[in-house]
Amino acid sequence: MSNNLRVALIGVGNASSIFVQGLDYYANNNDTKGLWHEKIGGLKPSDVKVVAAFDIDPSKVGRDLKEVVNSRPKKYHTVRDTSIEIKAGLLSDEPPFPFRSENTITCSRKEFGEILDTSKTNVVVNLISSGLDRTAKLYAGASLDAGLPFINTTPTKIAGDNALSKKFGVKKIPLVGDDLLSQLGGTALHKGIIDFLVERGASVRKSYQLDVSGNTDTQNTMVERIKMAKRKIKTKSIAIEAPYDFESVAGTTEFADFLRDSRNSYYWVSSEGFLGSSIVIDMMLQSSDGANAGNVLLDVVRAVYAHHTRNVKNGRELICGYAFKDPPVNGKIRETYRNFVEAFT
Repeated sequence: MSNNLRVALIGVGNASSIFVQGLDYYANNNDTKGLWHEKIGGLKPSDVKVVAAFDIDPSKVGRDLKEVVNSRPKKYHTVRDTSIEIKAGLLSDEPPFPFRSENTITCSRKEFGEILDTSKTNVVVNLISSGLDRTAKLYAGASLDAGLPFINTTPTKIAGDNALSKKFGVKKIPLVGDDLLSQLGGTALHKGIIDFLVERGASVRKSYQLDVSGNTDTQNTMVERIKMAKRKIKTKSIAIEAPYDFESVAGTTEFADFLRDSRNSYYWVSSEGFLGSSIVIDMMLQSSDGANAGNVLLDVVRAVYAHHTRNVKNGRELICGYAFKDPPVNGKIRETYRNFVEAFT
């Protein structure tokens, strides 16, 4: 397998920007601080290169990716190694806040495919805002036309869409998703708490998770339809950690602009121990959405490429279970992690 993984990013927001920062940092510094897995599918971070980027924001389209990334409010590292012009993307929904149709820049499906071809992209990553369901499916279809693996980090049912999955399967092209599970974000930690309590013999009775953030995706999530869809996904993902039913609610509850990319997650878990004694966990997690996505994205793009080029047994299922909240087949956090690591490291 050639160590030359070329990635196209759809949506140049916090997650994309911090991903680009991470690639540049780990490729150019002899430092693995904060890096979860140095090699996945035989690939190091230095083997991964972003070769195309798409957005509909007129303040980004036409500018150099490096310039946009370095001007983001959340910056951990100054990027030096990119020279990529951000291209206009696709749009098949009402534009997300704060845009209107007249102040977005878009391209045709044909133009999108041509850019993927000329940039010699190997893997396409969808990082657009939540709720743009038709647009996400349009990107997936265009990637299929181009013969390229598609990673859906949004809550839109893409990998979980049977018709789309069959089309990708016929062409033996990986399609993975849906809704990225951050390295140590709200849902991952909640799953871990339930898993630990069950393992230690406590009986979980009730739990809730409330998330507050200040990024654009959270602002879009305030739309009731999107909020309830994401709540359903998170609650289902958490519930699987116990071998019995318990009352649980998990979801984004508020947008606070001053938090920007930071996310505050509040947890309350009630369980019972010996003789029905009460065990209550009440805690708060503060993290960065973009940075929390970085390691998982880096693992997923490498694993998808490895699966595409050498057909890892059950590779699609292993990647989806490890890295997403709403995979086609749901699994427990500890088990899906172990299976992924055994297959790809």
